[in-house]
Amino acid sequence: MPHSHTNIHYSANAIAAKTAPTVAGAVVDLLCGLGVDTFFGIPGGSIIAVFDAIVKNPKATLIEPRHETHAAFEAMGAFRASGRAAAVLVTSGPGATNVVTGVAAAHFERVPMLVMAGDTAWERTGRRLLQSLGPEGVDIEEMLRGLTRTTVRLGPTSALAQVRAAVRAARNPRNPGPVLIVAPIDCLDGAARAERPRTLPLRVAEGAIDPARLAHAAQMLARAERPLVVVGAACRPAADPVRRLVDAIGAPFMTTPQAKGIVPEDHPLSLRNGGMSSSLWARRYSDTKPDVALVLGTDLDDVSTAGTPPVGPGGRVIHVDTDPRAIGRNFPTALALVHDVGAVAEELARIPAFEATAQRGAELAARARLRSPFDVPDFDADDSLPIAPHRVIADLERALPPQATIVTDIGEHMLFALHYLTARSPERFVIHLGLGSMASGIASAVGLALADRSRPVACICGDGGMHMAGMEILLAIKHRLPIVYAVFNDARYNMVHHGHRMTYTRTDIAACASRPWETPPIDFVKWAEATGARGVRIERPGEITRGLLEGAMADRVPLVLDIRQARDTRISGDGRIQTLIAMAGARP
Repeated sequence: MPHSHTNIHYSANAIAAKTAPTVAGAVVDLLCGLGVDTFFGIPGGSIIAVFDAIVKNPKATLIEPRHETHAAFEAMGAFRASGRAAAVLVTSGPGATNVVTGVAAAHFERVPMLVMAGDTAWERTGRRLLQSLGPEGVDIEEMLRGLTRTTVRLGPTSALAQVRAAVRAARNPRNPGPVLIVAPIDCLDGAARAERPRTLPLRVAEGAIDPARLAHAAQMLARAERPLVVVGAACRPAADPVRRLVDAIGAPFMTTPQAKGIVPEDHPLSLRNGGMSSSLWARRYSDTKPDVALVLGTDLDDVSTAGTPPVGPGGRVIHVDTDPRAIGRNFPTALALVHDVGAVAEELARIPAFEATAQRGAELAARARLRSPFDVPDFDADDSLPIAPHRVIADLERALPPQATIVTDIGEHMLFALHYLTARSPERFVIHLGLGSMASGIASAVGLALADRSRPVACICGDGGMHMAGMEILLAIKHRLPIVYAVFNDARYNMVHHGHRMTYTRTDIAACASRPWETPPIDFVKWAEATGARGVRIERPGEITRGLLEGAMADRVPLVLDIRQARDTRISGDGRIQTLIAMAGARP
């Protein structure tokens, strides 16, 4: 009997061991409790325990992209639509190295994101192992250290505390961004140890805004002859107070490309976007050499200022940002306010110093807005053939419902989207220019549509980007996301083509037999149909209609528009190429 009793005892232990929560299960449950319940990832051996925990957890949602970097861009899109951080799961070795571009983009755009990378058990075994992320392998912690807010390697006794700390670091309101959690396979499969639940609120060490500095900023703006407000992407969480501040100051304002729409572009003081592909309004006002500029939530990089510097010689910049590294980097700063942009906007708008500025600001804005802001004033009526890219933008904008979100990928098409689209709300326009990665918009469109199914999504992209990331459309098909992909199909890297010709003016470029930037034309109608999506060829003005788009939306199927536009039509002042030419110096 004692022997029989012992056998029963060991069997019960074995059953308990199998049913006890693993570290992977406990981590997924914790993340869901912290509001990180959507996981974008591609499975692999070293991270499979986390995937197993997700599919068992009714609170968790698993999205399976086609590439790790696209997973990160989809997580960025989901954050943009919902305000909720998402997790990206990658396996060891190439899974971790593939995600680097997406992590870099999230870093520059300050998007909170948890990147969890599975790893081999090299610490426990002491051996060199295939796809190791440790110091004798990829050394992923060192690789991503400059792009993440923190990096942690999970241990069996402290995994949950480490995950909590990582979530807090990702959501730090002073400097949100991606974090890296390295999860060794032997840790994930181990039994979870009980940890006492605790709440660790993030305390931001930030004092009150100095009233004297606020008053000084208000006086500088009120006394300026040619004041300007520059609205940057970091203003997005504070769109309402920033708009109230714009109204209170009464000065003309422009947005950076990433901030397009944060304050509506049909506002009477709007100069639309400056910098890359800037409006003629912004260029005209910048040519008057503004003497005081209030800069909100941007580092004033070349993409944001090329062709439209915020101040002229001797002008003074008042710079507001939560990140001190953004201040004084590209333009001298006369007055810096390192604080939350929304809080500064609220306080500054209450100061009565601007009562006399409204009339002057309205006159300055009206003068800059006397003529059309567009390179082609009547672009929406251009009936030329082949269809002009600006007419494509006009037709697409007319056909989409007003609540739709339009995301642009990176390429020549992006310049037309920036210049000709009119964004009347913060949700209308999305562009990922923190890193400027091709395929970012194509993948982000999936995240946007997943996170907010009430808002239609259209992606303006090129054939080159679709070559890189087009198979992400399989996610849209699987999840019944009626995304419209408007593909500018010019059979070449068109931005590279034009930039090369502008930078190097040798006559032999035009006659180059190899045409290095060109590709065989792809029939994206057949491609779309092969994947299970719908495809339509667009060659003439007026073929993109509301009925065409509404039909795809009603059927909840992605729609690919294969657009054969005039590929040699250009924006006169795209800004970026001119800046690169200036950086390189004069060419012989």
